[in-house]
Formats: sequence, structure tokens, C-alpha cells
Amino acid sequence: MSFATFSGPVRVGTERYNAGRNTGLVTLSQSYDSGDLTNTATGNYDVQAFIVPQGSQIYDIVVDQVVAATTGTTTISVGTASGGAQLMAAVATTAGGRFRGTATAATQLAWQTSTTADTPIFIRDVVGTGTLGAGRFIVTIVYVQRAPDGSQNPTTFQN
Repeated sequence: MSFATFSGPVRVGTERYNAGRNTGLVTLSQSYDSGDLTNTATGNYDVQAFIVPQGSQIYDIVVDQVVAATTGTTTISVGTASGGAQLMAAVATTAGGRFRGTATAATQLAWQTSTTADTPIFIRDVVGTGTLGAGRFIVTIVYVQRAPDGSQNPTTFQN
């Protein structure tokens, strides 16, 4: 199996124009795997994990703590700047499982990404109380790539 890369947004449906328009945009995702966090010392760890295309709308952000943290604690946040939490406020993930941040008006507004440039997305992992004996998490961001100006419905000239 191979990958194909092309420019979007990708629109699917049979009727592109008029009142009977039935097209929709494809949902995309990107994932970041922290890898094994064993022996990670107490502190803040920031990584630019994703770049979302200009005009996209974030649909969901999910944190899967696939290996529970031992000895220390882990807290994950997601933002548009290093150390930021503009997209998802910090969530304690130490015990393992699936987590989502609490939606607020501010985070939901930030999910309507920039219409002037691609949006870099950063993950912050805060390790607290002690050096980790184990731990691993995967962050997945789900988004819809819209036109660069943020529009979802094409005009006759946006083919």
C-alpha cells in the first residue's frame, strides 16, 4: 500500500451547485505519538506536532494515554504556540485512557483556524511529582480542510 499526497480541500458528492447541492468536505486527521516516556524527568515538554492547512476547522482533539504514567504524573495541553493551551486546556492523563479537553467559547473559536496562513499546533506534556517509571500518549487532531478563506461551499469559480 502507498500514500498519495495532493492539494485540497477534498469535496465529495454528486451535485456541486444549486439548491440540491449534496457535497461535503472530507474529515482528516494527524497523530503524534510521544513514544516511551520512561525516565522523563519533572518539567514541561513542548513539541510542534502538527501543521493544519490554512482555513481548516478543527473538529476534535483526542488524547489516548496508552501506557499509564507511573511514579510521576502527566498533564497534556494543546495550543497554537509553544506552551499554549488555546485549543485544549490541560487534562490530567496519568491514569491512562481517552481524554478530551473541556470545550469553552475561547477554545471553540480557536478551532476556526487562521485564514491567512497554515496553523502550527503544539503539544505540552507536563511531567509532575517525579521522574516517570512509564508512560506514553498519542494525540490525534481531527479537522476539515476548507478553502483558504474558511468557506465550505464553493462558488462556480472554485472548482
